[in-house]
This record gives sequence, C-alpha cells and structure tokens, in this order.
Amino acid sequence: MREEIYVCIDDTDEIGYPRSTGMLAQNIVKFIDENFAPCSFISRHQLLLDERINYTSHNSSMCFSTVLSHIERDEVVRFIQEFLLAKSAPSAEPGIAVAFKSDIADISGLINFGYRAKSEYLDKSEAYSQAKRQNVYLKGLKNGGRGVIGALAGLGLRLGGNDGKVRGCIKMTQDEMRAAEFLNLGYVSEILDENFNKIKNDETIVFGRNLKLVIKNSIPVLLVKKDRDGRFRSLDVEELRGF
Repeated sequence: MREEIYVCIDDTDEIGYPRSTGMLAQNIVKFIDENFAPCSFISRHQLLLDERINYTSHNSSMCFSTVLSHIERDEVVRFIQEFLLAKSAPSAEPGIAVAFKSDIADISGLINFGYRAKSEYLDKSEAYSQAKRQNVYLKGLKNGGRGVIGALAGLGLRLGGNDGKVRGCIKMTQDEMRAAEFLNLGYVSEILDENFNKIKNDETIVFGRNLKLVIKNSIPVLLVKKDRDGRFRSLDVEELRGF
C-alpha cells in the first residue's frame, strides 16, 4: 500500500557548478514520476546564512512529496543516493532526508527543528539525533555530509506548510489581468496580499516578468501588494527574500 512520503536534499553543488540542487531535485522527481507515482511541486527552503556554513549563493534545501510503498521507498532511496553521488559537485556535502508522514513521531518537533535551522547554527549530531527520534531516514553521502542538517530542516519546514517558495517561476505573457483570470490558469488556487488576506476576483493584478509562488497553508499561492494607484502587483524577488 502506498503512503504519503517526503523527500528533501541539500548541499549538492558548489560555486560555478552547472547543476544546482534544484536541478538535481527535478531530475529525481522525473524519475519517480516516470517509474512510480506523480510528485508534488518542489519547494525551496531558505536556511541560515553563516560564514561557518559552506554554501554557494544561497543556503537552501529542496523538498517534495509523493506516494510510495515501503518497497518502492527503498528503490527510490537507492536511486537518489547513487544519483547524488554521481551528479553532485566534487566538494559538495550532500544529505538526504526521507520519511513517511505517518511514521514521524512528533511532526511539531520536526517543524521546530526546521525553523531553528533558519536562525541557528546547528550541527550534524543534533540532526541525526532528531532524525532517529522522528523515524526519519537521514544520510550524508560524501565529504562529511553536512547537508543532512539542511535536508532534515527542509523536510520539517515543508511539513509545516508555511515556509518556502515553489521552485521555478511563471513567465507571464500579459502585463496584467483580473485575479479571476489568473486563477483560471491553474497555477494557484489563491491570491493573497502581503497580510495573507484573499484578493477579490475582480481586482486587477499587475505582473512582473517572472512570477514566484510561495507556500502558505501547504499550497502554492501568489502574493501581491496594493500600489498607490489602487491596483495590486505581484511581489518581486527582493520582497520575497523572507520566504
């Protein structure tokens, strides 16, 4: 029987490396989509930026969910580990976290670990201890595997449902449209203002060149802000830094 399962990876690249962690996560999703079951969107979770932590331009992890049986889980984990060992950057310290949601002992505790990783310097021993208590499969793959911290944190943040951005962006061909029109495109089911209030369907939304979606209540949403002219505009990359 298949159950809901979460997968998170971190620390797979290095400065100048052509394959980002997001790209590798997308390849993993493609493998699962084609061989087992459809995967969710990939979420990107921003973690602490600290000189003691090796990262490229950002310290972020990538997470997604799907449904698998226990036998399929073992096959997927084996594929991910071999894939990351082969495709991650030479100096990377990749880590992987995998858990069936029903197996997690204390979801709120795991979510708390994720939020701590956004503001505190944590070590691998605490990550492994937390994973053992929570029944999460956690493994570092090479070079010390410090990515286990971000992998476990990203898994917790995804479970919390109110952190992170959806990987990738939406390229709009129109500069503006009514909220109802955008909702009909199927990218999101909600458009929220900066205070997380729903926008009325007849409001006009002015778009930037590339739209980034954020995660609120476990679903992708578009965040907008009212300008002086009374119209709403999509938040830009700088305004979304906190997500």
